[in-house]
Amino acid sequence: MSFEVIKAIAESGDELALATVVDVEGSAPRHPGSKMVVRRAPQGGDPALSVLTGTVGGGKGEARAISLCGECMDTRASRVLTLEFLSTRVEGQDMICGGTSRLILEPLGGPGDPARAPYRLVLDRLERGERSLLVKTLGAAGAPTAVAVLDETGAALTGAVPPAPAGRVARALAGGTAALLREHDLFLDPVFPDDKLLVLGGGYVGQAVAWHASRLGFTVTVADDRAEFSGAGRFPEGVRTLCGPYTQIVEGFPFDAATYVVMVTRGHLTDLECVRAVLKKSWRYAGFIGSHRKGRLFREQLSRDGFDPARIDQLHSPIGLRIGAETPDELAVSILAEMIAARRNAAEPAGTAAPAAATETSTAPMTEAGGTRG
Repeated sequence: MSFEVIKAIAESGDELALATVVDVEGSAPRHPGSKMVVRRAPQGGDPALSVLTGTVGGGKGEARAISLCGECMDTRASRVLTLEFLSTRVEGQDMICGGTSRLILEPLGGPGDPARAPYRLVLDRLERGERSLLVKTLGAAGAPTAVAVLDETGAALTGAVPPAPAGRVARALAGGTAALLREHDLFLDPVFPDDKLLVLGGGYVGQAVAWHASRLGFTVTVADDRAEFSGAGRFPEGVRTLCGPYTQIVEGFPFDAATYVVMVTRGHLTDLECVRAVLKKSWRYAGFIGSHRKGRLFREQLSRDGFDPARIDQLHSPIGLRIGAETPDELAVSILAEMIAARRNAAEPAGTAAPAAATETSTAPMTEAGGTRG
């Protein structure tokens, strides 16, 4: 939803206003950070209000928000709206969720309005797979008076950024959860790109990773150089499948800072082929299957190939958290747990301590024969 909302704000030719849920007490239909873009455009000769994209809960409450967005456009002033869902009449039209929602409504003007500039910057970052944090300063009445954009490190990219607790900023950027800081009169609104997962290898482990990842919010693509392991029937609906040489598939895939790569091909030679190709791309997470010894030999070979040692060290191998996984589904869970840790910026997730075998040393060169998974 974030991408559609931000894109609509940045590119629409109509006069707009933005409604955002900033706080919820009790039960309410939408969570903080939920957005709705309202536009005013000629329809049948007269300007009319309509929802361009998004929702803040539907029903009478959303209708009220739409109407007040029109008033914001008229006055060029932000405002606050509190919606109650406390009706006791089951057969009435008022909502009975049992809570309240607080919304901020912001006029964004027409295409050239400076109020849209922060959202255009965020859209540019989304299209590169980069995370952003919108920091909205709230005035005495609770309505937003200024908008700043921070990058994933918490550094300001535009706008005057008021003092904010570094820990709260870090948590918003790590978890992607919006937060209202009443004591600081700030609303932290993280905007994340869609997480893309490329699974290289459609065997049992790759198949299990794709099935589980499709339920965790990843946009999944599975590739294999064998047609029987890249058929759409092996994977859930919505999973894209590709068949062809791995280097060609990696070259054509749209890598960015929100890309995750799992390399679980049929053998170590194709794994090495994939790793060499992936190291030339940008990604948030990349790992390959195999033992600690295999990982060490790969790293030695990649160093001899001339790859940046710091970049090599970012590879996860053995892939997945150390939970004693054995079956394909268990391995998939361990791999996805490690990916979630990368998604949430968990510095050192539990279970990552390497066993004693990881301390073995070797100076043997990487062989180019055989096809084992070890």
